[in-house]
Amino acid sequence: MVNVSICVGSACHMKGAYATTKLFREELEKAGIADKVHLTASFCMGNCKDGPCAKVNDTLFHHVDAGRVPSLIAEEIEPLTRA
Repeated sequence: MVNVSICVGSACHMKGAYATTKLFREELEKAGIADKVHLTASFCMGNCKDGPCAKVNDTLFHHVDAGRVPSLIAEEIEPLTRA
């Protein structure tokens, strides 16, 4: 199981974390890997100026907006679901 956590602290929320979370759900379903990913929300990750932030297992990613979600899934998350 791959753990993905989206920061929903104040700054990340203001920068679109809700839309990012929704898009993650949709894209994981589209990729057929939603059952292999545990998607959660997290309070402040401490990188407010670089938000929205997301953690994939223990790796932190910055500036995870709607435009970056598909590539993050394809390049980082999908390979982990096959490992």
